[in-house]
Amino acid sequence: MKRLSLTGAILIGIASVGALWSSQVLAQDDEAAPAAPPTQAPVASQRNPLQRLMDDGVLLRGTLNDDYQRNTTGGLEKGTENAGTATLGADFNMEKLFGITGGQFHILFSKSYGQTLQNEIGNYIKTQGWYYPYQKTQLAQFAWEQNLADGKVNILVGRTNTTALFARSNYGCSFISGSQCPYYLPLFTGGFSGFPYVTWGGRVRYNATRKFYIETGVYSVDPERHLEHGFNFSTRNTTGVVIPVEAGYETDFGNDPYPRHYKLGWWHNNAASVDPLLNSRGTSKALFPGAPLLHHDSRTGMYLLADQVVYRPDESHRNLALFGSYATPFDSHEIFASQGALGTLFTGPFKSRPLDTVGIMVTRIVFSNAQTLYMNQLLAKHGSTSFVKSHETMIEANYGFKLAPGVSLLPNITYIINPDTSQRPDATFAPKNTFVVGLRLAVNLGDMFGLPFALPGQH
Repeated sequence: MKRLSLTGAILIGIASVGALWSSQVLAQDDEAAPAAPPTQAPVASQRNPLQRLMDDGVLLRGTLNDDYQRNTTGGLEKGTENAGTATLGADFNMEKLFGITGGQFHILFSKSYGQTLQNEIGNYIKTQGWYYPYQKTQLAQFAWEQNLADGKVNILVGRTNTTALFARSNYGCSFISGSQCPYYLPLFTGGFSGFPYVTWGGRVRYNATRKFYIETGVYSVDPERHLEHGFNFSTRNTTGVVIPVEAGYETDFGNDPYPRHYKLGWWHNNAASVDPLLNSRGTSKALFPGAPLLHHDSRTGMYLLADQVVYRPDESHRNLALFGSYATPFDSHEIFASQGALGTLFTGPFKSRPLDTVGIMVTRIVFSNAQTLYMNQLLAKHGSTSFVKSHETMIEANYGFKLAPGVSLLPNITYIINPDTSQRPDATFAPKNTFVVGLRLAVNLGDMFGLPFALPGQH
């Protein structure tokens, strides 16, 4: 009840702010304007403090995403959970601040809270995308970015996460589940580091044209990173590196009436990996517990992401976009065999609500034979007569209400077909198909104060 009350209090506070903002706007609209003043105030004085700070070279950014969800039917048991993450950081334009041409510095902190509905369902993929375990205050980015050759070459190096720069869906984070934000298979099978558990790494991007780019990077693999707070810069737990390569074609409304993104990527990971099924003695770790079997051979895989605006009802940025993705590893010692998704997002579904969104996404994951056998052997060990399948489908729909600048509410529903038991090794039966209802509160500091998403030249 405490978590629900906290969410309610936040919503009431946001609603009050929105009402005040609306009343001020309406009052301004109703006031008479008999004549323009003889002189206009300087443009700089009309900008708010955060916009003036950005003009001086410091772009503040911060978010709060709170997910309240209830499992109404199915899974292992019914339940209600609330979880979320707050972030606060800044991007520093080093050219404005210190005269370093093309230089930027990025720093970001995060704090997560709450519990996940995975406990009640059992499934691997989160239905609450902003839930993160090990809820320490995290240093979630500490990196230098440098543009060279008039922006043709972009370098980013420091404490950062691979999924922010590679295999990133342009629409996945508009949805509540974690399947595409970040992309699950490259994260857990490819060994990509993900927010907020950043590791040492660097990326070089070459912008061949305004639309075509190719990029590659090297990132440390640290299987213990999630247990740390991020302020420890040691590499003592590093077990190898992952090297992603991505080529892409991307447009925007400035150069394409129907913007699109196509991304093709590959990865190579030389860190040791844990066998999903076997222990170090070569027998099932579900039936005979013990140290897991480690594989020391390198791992590779690929991914493909595509999206395109296919419909515009008018000359504004209201649009209907379609998107899809597919990823698979090339070795057999993994949890996942493949992951794919298809979806659509309509921005501005009504002319009177140009900033609202409505989206539907279908995600399908296929577990490897070894992972499926491991889950089913655990179920049999606990006396179950029902067993999980190797394939799982998650269907999500949500509507994003823009309440005020920087404040949105997203009611959402999710239906999971063939949930798994990855997060509940104590399960005594296979989870039933699951129906989840939820509500996300999303607050964005930049949108609230009219700030851009990123500094010019940031990638």
